[in-house]
Amino acid sequence: NGSSENRRKIAEYAQLREDRIAAVRGRLNTSKGDLLDEIRSSILSKNLLELIGEMLVLFNEGHISRRTLCFCFISQEMTFMSGIFESKSFAEALQKEEVTAEEALDAYIWKALQLHEKFNCAAEFLIEAFDEAKKLDDVWHGKTNKPPLFGIPFSVKSNFNVKGYDCSLSLAKFLGKPVSSDCSFIVHLRSLGAIPFVTTNVPQALLSYVCSSAVYGTTANPYDPGRTPGGSSGGECVLCAAGGTVFGIGTDLAGSLRIPAAMCGLVTLKPTESRFVIRESFTGLPGRGRMGFSCGYFTRTVKEQKLLLKYTYGNENYIKEIPQMVPLPLNEKQIGIVKGRKLRIGYYIDDGFLVPIPACSRAVSETIEALENMGHETVLFEIPNMDRASALFFKNIMPDRGAFCNYLFSNEPLSPFIRLFALMLKVPVCIRWFAGWILKMISPQMSTVCSSYVKDLSDLRRTQEMTDDFRAEVLTAFHFLIAFSFLVPAVPHKYPSRMTFCAFATGLYNMLDFPSAVVPTGFWPVAANKSAGLPLAVQIVALPFHEEDCLAVMEIVEELWEKRNLARKGSFSKLNLAQFLRYFPCEKMNEKKY
Repeated sequence: NGSSENRRKIAEYAQLREDRIAAVRGRLNTSKGDLLDEIRSSILSKNLLELIGEMLVLFNEGHISRRTLCFCFISQEMTFMSGIFESKSFAEALQKEEVTAEEALDAYIWKALQLHEKFNCAAEFLIEAFDEAKKLDDVWHGKTNKPPLFGIPFSVKSNFNVKGYDCSLSLAKFLGKPVSSDCSFIVHLRSLGAIPFVTTNVPQALLSYVCSSAVYGTTANPYDPGRTPGGSSGGECVLCAAGGTVFGIGTDLAGSLRIPAAMCGLVTLKPTESRFVIRESFTGLPGRGRMGFSCGYFTRTVKEQKLLLKYTYGNENYIKEIPQMVPLPLNEKQIGIVKGRKLRIGYYIDDGFLVPIPACSRAVSETIEALENMGHETVLFEIPNMDRASALFFKNIMPDRGAFCNYLFSNEPLSPFIRLFALMLKVPVCIRWFAGWILKMISPQMSTVCSSYVKDLSDLRRTQEMTDDFRAEVLTAFHFLIAFSFLVPAVPHKYPSRMTFCAFATGLYNMLDFPSAVVPTGFWPVAANKSAGLPLAVQIVALPFHEEDCLAVMEIVEELWEKRNLARKGSFSKLNLAQFLRYFPCEKMNEKKY
């Protein structure tokens, strides 16, 4: 239950947080928000596209304001599954002042507040965003040279420093310690005109893919509230997937971008570590072994990823502040060149350590089949010496045998979904060794997890040497690779603590420091254990500093799955409607009208 002091701090912070949310609600101008109730009712009796058309007519005839139209378009009830409005067209509307920065911010904060009530995805709403939006409108009014992301609201994973707010990692020991400066990533996006307006929930100490803590509670998956959205960027993914932000930013040490993106149906790209470097954030495990720590974006499409990365990689002004970042801008021409030729792509259905469930395997096999039909060559790939690779991963992730993690969890009230993991960290080395020996014949995977720990400084040196050798071996093995994004789709909240070893599926490419992305493949219509309709995805891997190659394959895969899903299910199927209704749980919709 944690110390009484930490329980007291959590209670005091909870009240402070509620007061801050109330203050944000007070600043929110929702004078036109009541129209959303009318729209909500109208959707029950009208076709979605007809309704959007009617709203545009009303706007053009002057019957409703830009503000109302903005509320309507951004409201997830109208944009979910439609694929009509992308952030680029929204950015163009802001550039042309068809929508003001204040209007956009109001609409997104309104939506984010609704989603937070339903899914518990937000940590803090940033009241300063209102003044930022007003200042942007005042400074840039009537000008044509606005910054490229002018007025676009975005969300922030709460392990990034935001000036004046705690960077607590959902731990009581770090509450009441507001930071004095912003993360360099946030500073950079502000310089491009974007507005941070909310920070999002993370698991305690960032050490799980169940997004739960005693400080903020448990975040629910938008497709099934009884399941996890993944982690550690869980709150960020929920808000983005449900339409509460234009894009989100997160970090990845062992899959914290890719796991939640796969479980929430989003696009993300984990770059090579030094392709984009940040300052003023918490990396999760400072002093880690050979594990690449990367930052990236959550978007709905690959097109949006490219747009954002264009302004991020190799930016001259950013490099002046962060000189250790590689000065390598995004090469859009290279993306086009790769897309225009027939490729030789490696793939695997299972990695030799754990076997994914059939739905995740089918996502890979159907992707490979479609690529072959397009004329690309595919080659079955086997990760060399998987036993050694998995042991190296678990030794690199915690070279101190979990001592720092034990410090983070010490005297902390723990979420019930985190307790088992925290307990496992306290198991003495002698018991771990014995358990590893016993488990060899029962579960080689669990035996590897138990017995893979750094014994002494000499072993640490050997571990780093072997990791470098393994990386050099894999560097010559492939150029493109497609694999399952994760072993399972979104699972109930209680399971991640029992399945920590699953992180190897994504963490392998942090250890290799290869760029690795996730692209959704749709929603599987038939699955066991009530998991039908959950998002599935594939993982796409390229060589270090070849993010352009990764993006090219991402675009190819996204396009082929868009065609397959349209042919398979139509533009608005009963399955899509079932997902739509989860955001819209009022009255029973008449499916025939859709």
